Amino acid sequence: MDLHLYLDKVAKIGPSSIPDDEGLVYYSKFDGSYITRVGMESSVLFLAEREITESLTHGVGYSPKYNKWYGWSHRAICGFEVGSTCKKGDCHYVGGDIKEQEEDAVRFWQDDHHENVRCEGIVEDGGKKYFDIKWDYLNTTPNKKLHGTIGGCYHSIRPLGKGEWTAKTLDDAKQMAIDFNEGVS
Repeated sequence: MDLHLYLDKVAKIGPSSIPDDEGLVYYSKFDGSYITRVGMESSVLFLAEREITESLTHGVGYSPKYNKWYGWSHRAICGFEVGSTCKKGDCHYVGGDIKEQEEDAVRFWQDDHHENVRCEGIVEDGGKKYFDIKWDYLNTTPNKKLHGTIGGCYHSIRPLGKGEWTAKTLDDAKQMAIDFNEGVS
């Protein structure tokens, strides 16, 4: 689909909502969410190529041509349909209980330069809950100042998901697309 025809179908142009920014941006006709800036249209070519023309909202949309729900961010895009699966380690995996989510958070932060990745508990900050993930830096870490030190971060705890599962309906595929968007954002 031609990029400009695509944008005419799914977007409206309006002023930027960023203070002191006089630029124009494309907003979704479905929910008013940001799509891209005027002049940066090529950054959404991947949406036009997949003909994601329905329910284009906050990184989730539907392609009638491919009969798939897509989730995306600036990092990745993935399409889901009836029969799509979700397994531990997938970007759209959301543990069905707090233990599964903790295991997934620890797995996410495992790295060639980290050892002893662990969760040291749950913390609350600004009304949100996080896993307190820590790791020991190995002496192979490129930044020599980190050798032998402890690193860490707060990893968001998400609402409980379905764990491992298979999409049986298009509504299930939509949920996978939503979970994917949240997982890569």
